[in-house]
Amino acid sequence: EQGDGESALATFRQLEKRASAGRNILAAQVGIMRVSRDMGNYKAMIEAADRILGSTLVSPAQKTEATYLRAYAQHQTGQSDKAVAAWESLAKNTDELYGAQSAYYLAQYEFDNGQLKKARRRIEKFIDANTPHQYWLARGYILLSDILRKQGSDFEADEYLKSLKENYPGDEADIFQMIDQRLK
Repeated sequence: EQGDGESALATFRQLEKRASAGRNILAAQVGIMRVSRDMGNYKAMIEAADRILGSTLVSPAQKTEATYLRAYAQHQTGQSDKAVAAWESLAKNTDELYGAQSAYYLAQYEFDNGQLKKARRRIEKFIDANTPHQYWLARGYILLSDILRKQGSDFEADEYLKSLKENYPGDEADIFQMIDQRLK
């Protein structure tokens, strides 16, 4: 939290090696995974997530987080086929944060790979699911506008963006930057 990821990572690694209680080892592994995420060290994220998922003490919430973060890291390291499988499983429950993120990333992956019809169906299903995670819902609308624009529906794409700009309840700057960039 203080921005010294290297020191935190070293401390968590020491704890993982020295701890005798399973819960402390698991806490260290979760710490390693999260700090590795913050540092963009995808290889370490995957390794820590694998150890967490192999633990008998892992809680359902920790399992979901580790599954999502491993999938995200796999995608970042070119193992998108593995990421897609995990995202599909997690995306079944968009009421949970990692499910909402997974649904979005699946549609983004399809869009990036030129599967516009599939991406549109997936993102519309995500939007219709009425997730409580407003940030990811907003990202979904932005992606929908990108898909529509790519399909030649510029007017409809702009209308979604204008409506989102007027009605988005959050204050995340990146959402408004994405909207403004696309409306230029």
